Amino acid sequence: MAPQSVLVAESGGAVTITINRPEARNSLNAATVTALTQAFDTAHKSSKARCVLLTGAGTEAFCAGADISELLAKPSPTERRAFFQSIATLIQTIQTSPLPVVAAVHGFALAGGCGIAAACDITLVADDAVFGLPETSIGLAALVVMAPISRVIGKKALAHLLLTGERISSHRALEIGLVTAVHPKANLAQAAAATCAQIIKQGPHALKVSKEAMLEVTERDYQAVLHEFADRSALLSLGAEASEGLAAFTEKREPSWRKTS
Repeated sequence: MAPQSVLVAESGGAVTITINRPEARNSLNAATVTALTQAFDTAHKSSKARCVLLTGAGTEAFCAGADISELLAKPSPTERRAFFQSIATLIQTIQTSPLPVVAAVHGFALAGGCGIAAACDITLVADDAVFGLPETSIGLAALVVMAPISRVIGKKALAHLLLTGERISSHRALEIGLVTAVHPKANLAQAAAATCAQIIKQGPHALKVSKEAMLEVTERDYQAVLHEFADRSALLSLGAEASEGLAAFTEKREPSWRKTS
């Protein structure tokens, strides 16, 4: 039996989703894209899940982009459209996840892998990570993945990645805002676990509201959102979860979110 292309494990409120095609640099074939989307959908339905950690198996790559051999094996317009639409759906699923999504990136994060890493809320990377959009070198354009990347880096940096196909280091990725932090490769897993643990300590409803607000503030008129968010903040502050959090703060203790469920 062939190994699963995506592995899912849940522990202590964190759901770890692993792209499991190390022999192919964790490249994305149709089955893997579908399995990743389903894994996120399943995590969203878990009553215990508070955070998603996305990573890649092996030592060479987080995700090296689309599986070119499979793409060539499906030459019809219908098949090609279905494949690229599935990647768009995966990116949308990650970005609109009600759970915070943390990426732990090592090695190659190219093309689709770069876009997926950018779509995550927090992107922690090993110092050996390499990012790039090499699509133009094979006559393609990084159109789908440009959407999430354009949300996190500036226009000039985006143009450089898109138009030169140049691969950049983890530290350059940090400079342009593509990633959150760089860690020694040996410490990446520990740093990602610590970040998830910190997220899990936060109020679950407050996290959900924060994620929804992050999406809205980038997609809607600024002035209207500003005042609507003021009203939402007032309502949130009156809820049971905030009451417990505020009480815990004044009493100098850890909040007990179970009391508000």
